[in-house]
Amino acid sequence: MVINFVPMKKHLLIIALLYLFEGTNAQTTKVYGNLGVPNVNIIVMDTKQGTVSDASGNYALLLSEQSKRVNLLYSCIGYQDTVVSLTPSQLQKETVNISFRMRSKDYSLEEVTVTENKPKIAFHEPMISLMAYEINEMGLYMIVYRKSSNALLHLSLDLDTLSILPIGRKFERLYKDVYGQIHLIGYDSTYQIGHRNLRGKYLDAELFYGMSHHDFYKIMGNNATANDSIFVIATYGDGAQELYYHYFKKGDPNAHFLRYTFDEEGLDLTENIRKFGLGTIMPPPPIYDPVFAVGDSLVLFNFEADKIEFFDNNAQQVGETPIKFHRDKKWDGKRPMKDTWNRMVLVDMVRKKYYAVFLEDSILVLKKIDIKTGEVKEVARLSGFQFVQLPRVNDGKLYFMYHTGITHSKALYRMEIE
Repeated sequence: MVINFVPMKKHLLIIALLYLFEGTNAQTTKVYGNLGVPNVNIIVMDTKQGTVSDASGNYALLLSEQSKRVNLLYSCIGYQDTVVSLTPSQLQKETVNISFRMRSKDYSLEEVTVTENKPKIAFHEPMISLMAYEINEMGLYMIVYRKSSNALLHLSLDLDTLSILPIGRKFERLYKDVYGQIHLIGYDSTYQIGHRNLRGKYLDAELFYGMSHHDFYKIMGNNATANDSIFVIATYGDGAQELYYHYFKKGDPNAHFLRYTFDEEGLDLTENIRKFGLGTIMPPPPIYDPVFAVGDSLVLFNFEADKIEFFDNNAQQVGETPIKFHRDKKWDGKRPMKDTWNRMVLVDMVRKKYYAVFLEDSILVLKKIDIKTGEVKEVARLSGFQFVQLPRVNDGKLYFMYHTGITHSKALYRMEIE
């Protein structure tokens, strides 16, 4: 069977996906959320329908009634019973998010006002789960699966469907290289994702430049960043507690030294583990001092030296800014250190802004980094969304993956942060 896809609006995506996967959907409303408590019984009052929240307090329930008010009863031993009423207008929506914290017990029934979380679902189908995604200037690329079928989707940044490409089950990850190109990664091979055009008009996505998994990582493994004039590679040494950056100038085949950084405590621990074995002590994680190319400049987050370093398009250092947000909670020697910084910096390449990712009780907190002062300011807190996956920032929006719906399939969420 040959299927030719042409660009279509996002409201046609359901039809195309169901045709591809040979599935059907009933007209229902998905009610889901987080209650902060496991084993909460959620019952549709006056019916036998219901569900129970999981170990993380998450739940999902599928409602078919859309013509009259529906009352949901939330009950759990040791907590107050709570009743939530959904109006017919709310039941006309595809999804309704009801998240709140169960209160300690006094057995009184109360009304809860339903308010939507700031993050909105950008892509989700009940029987189709999102496995991975990436973003570049051409749009969003997603690997989705249902039962035994996988597909690569290409959506515009406005979430219009541009292309649907059936792929094998062995492909389960996407990789964006230092030039912004997206690659489809399988357990034994990789392909770059390209696009077919006819007289300048976009047709669809296609796969090309296939190579083995081993060759791909041999070529791409040390690549750090690149702009029009400089290419930067990174290599680790001595248990990944030393990090070397070298750069290549355009037209010059010789490598030039850019920066060396190391973790002194990590080096000592690695050496002691090597010498004495030290039983079950885990080696420290690799140094995370990322470098980014934004425009003609290089921006290096030298966390080991507590500063941001700036280089021009000739790789000459032109300035630096002290930082301390990654050390916001230092160990005082009396209690274990609580490290909330998640060793992750996200870059909005469209708006040329930087963000640090923190985890507080499994909740992602995003803080914008002022690279001129080194200070950070909170711009998003994903309360009610524990253990989100693959956070990305593009053009003033935060994207992430999170399980949702009655099938707990993974969906793509998006929220404005600028």
